Amino acid sequence: MSARPESAAPPTRGSPVVGAPGDVVVPYRATPGVVELHLPDLKSLFDTGTTPAYPHAAAPVEPSVASYLLRCARAQRRRAHLELVVTLRVPPSTRAEEASARSALARYFANEAELARLDSAVNRTEGIAAFRYAVPVILVAGLFAGLFYTQLGTESARGLLLALGYLVLITVVWVMLWDPMELLLFDSFFLRLKARALRKLAAATVRFTTAA
Repeated sequence: MSARPESAAPPTRGSPVVGAPGDVVVPYRATPGVVELHLPDLKSLFDTGTTPAYPHAAAPVEPSVASYLLRCARAQRRRAHLELVVTLRVPPSTRAEEASARSALARYFANEAELARLDSAVNRTEGIAAFRYAVPVILVAGLFAGLFYTQLGTESARGLLLALGYLVLITVVWVMLWDPMELLLFDSFFLRLKARALRKLAAATVRFTTAA
C-alpha cells in the first residue's frame, strides 16, 4: 500500500489530513523541531517497486513521503536539527530493520542534498554565462535607447516611431537581464534552501513508535 501523507486540500494548523477511504491518516503537527509521520508499516516508507536512479543505490523514499518531509523541513528552516517521529501500525520485526531504515533515509536525503547543491552550481555557471552573453546586447540596446530618448517629445510620426523604438529597446534590456538574474539570484537561492532542508533531514534523529 502506498503511503499518502498529503491530501488534496491544504491542512489547517493542528488539523488532521484525511484522504480517500483506505488512505493513511496523517495528523499534521506544528511541533517545533519535530516532524510526525504515520504509516502502515516500515515498507511503506520506501518505494520498493521503483528501480533506484543514480546516485541512489537503494529503493528511494516513497515520493509523497519525501515531498511531505521536505516541506516540513523547509517550513522549519530556523531549526538547526529535526526529529522525525515515524508511527507505524505494524512494528518493525527487529532492531536491525529499524537501523537499516534509518541508514537508508539518511543516505537518500544526503544524495538529494548533493543533487540540489549540484543544481545550484549549474544555475550559477549558466547564469554567469547568460550574463556575459547579455552584456553586449544590453550595451547596444541601451546606447540606442539613450539616443532615441533624446529625440522624444515631438508629436510627429517620427516622434511616435522613436517612442516605440525606445520602448522596444528598454524591453530588450529587461528581457536580457531577467534570465541571468533569475538563475543567479532567485533559483539559486531557493535551491540552496532546498539543499539545506535536505541536509537537515539526512542528519535528523529518527524515532520509530507503534500506534496504540
